[in-house]
Amino acid sequence: MKSEIRNFLIRISLISLALVAAGYIVLHWFLPEYYKPVFWLTIIFFFMFTLAVHTWQVKMAKKDFRKFTRTNMAMTLLRLLVYSVFTVICLVIDSENAIPFVVVVMILYIVYTATEITSLLKYIRSLQKNN
Repeated sequence: MKSEIRNFLIRISLISLALVAAGYIVLHWFLPEYYKPVFWLTIIFFFMFTLAVHTWQVKMAKKDFRKFTRTNMAMTLLRLLVYSVFTVICLVIDSENAIPFVVVVMILYIVYTATEITSLLKYIRSLQKNN
């Protein structure tokens, strides 16, 4: 279990670094008028929340797979709610830059969610294979 969390931490850290590099290139060289410091905080928020959710789901899958199956959908709903509340708060604070911010949030949501799902599916398959 700990190796799965460690592997996920490494994977998500590398992805986050790639996103920071891509964001820097795009927002500083090609679209500097859309650069806002909140973009970096958004990456940190997605990184930390995704890591916390993945850690919880790995522990739940290892502990009781039937309970994991039932709570996985609730966790997906919670994830969407948390990301939505975060987005709305940021948009209330700075509604002038709504479109670039929403685009960044959509990209981050897709990247982090896809990474988490593929890692979780791989882990669950390994658990089922070992049992």
